[in-house]
Amino acid sequence: MKKIAKNIMKHLLISYLLSISLFGQIPPKDFSSWEILQDEKIWIGNYFDEFPWCKAKIILPYSIEDILFVVEDVNNYDKVLDSVIYSTKDDNNIAHIRIDYPFPFTDREYIVKFQRLLENKDIVYAFASNPGLNQNIDSNYIRLINAKGEWRLSPVTDNQTEVSYLWNGELRGDFPSWALSKAWVKHGNEVLSNLSDKLKENHEN
Repeated sequence: MKKIAKNIMKHLLISYLLSISLFGQIPPKDFSSWEILQDEKIWIGNYFDEFPWCKAKIILPYSIEDILFVVEDVNNYDKVLDSVIYSTKDDNNIAHIRIDYPFPFTDREYIVKFQRLLENKDIVYAFASNPGLNQNIDSNYIRLINAKGEWRLSPVTDNQTEVSYLWNGELRGDFPSWALSKAWVKHGNEVLSNLSDKLKENHEN
């Protein structure tokens, strides 16, 4: 029994350390030094550290379970999110996502590992890339090799949830720095508006 317990603790420690290494650089929930880009129903902010972190949040009239069902369905992101043109996730929670960019910009793509985490009463669906996922680069796309972020679902009531979406806003390649803030606001609005529309559709059917 002691050996089994020791092995369980070892695996839990390895899992914890892996989570820290993959997701530990993400600004925490109580981080407050955001520069506000939009203060409306959908709130959007950004913060420059090693990377330009971006965050969008909204309160939606749905349960965590209803929202998590959509958020974790990565294989259907291309049917839910307007700019996503390809999305797939395998049994190891490795996801490959491609994003359409308007002419003359090159489309982006990223490969990340997703992991569900529990923080107090919050459900976090975190994602991060790593060098092992970026060995083969398609020259038709700009690979976002530092892609990282999280969905965070925080209960307000039983049927009301604060949804926050946090991501590394680095776009790399040919994207002009002067247009970054506009791109971040567009992305944050699109992701949370599309999520809201999908949840409304699910509840009407």
